[in-house]
Amino acid sequence: MPCILKIKVVEARDLPVMDRSSERADAYVEISFGEVSKKTEVRKKTLNPIWNEDFRVEVANDAQLQDCAVEFRVYDYDIVSANDIIGIVYFDLNPLLNPDAPSQVAGWFPIYDTLRGKKGRKL
Repeated sequence: MPCILKIKVVEARDLPVMDRSSERADAYVEISFGEVSKKTEVRKKTLNPIWNEDFRVEVANDAQLQDCAVEFRVYDYDIVSANDIIGIVYFDLNPLLNPDAPSQVAGWFPIYDTLRGKKGRKL
């Protein structure tokens, strides 16, 4: 059965310094679910970016909710070189599929860099 997955990216805190000249980061989030990809706006020169952006993903078959996690990749935007990845948050949708489960989940989730560990939090 088709369904709509609603995603809201609110903010991040305590991101690492990515731009040595400004001692800040130019952060944005790329959201991926299955083959769908969406991006937030870039928030420049801050370690505590606020996006407050809503996204909708059409899911052709709700069984896909069991098979795919939502992936949030936090990047530092760079004009000259390739964008640097700050870290990743994976969100498993299975807990939402239980009939007794809440219809939404909100909270702070740790942003992990596989090489250096925790690098901030995203809401």
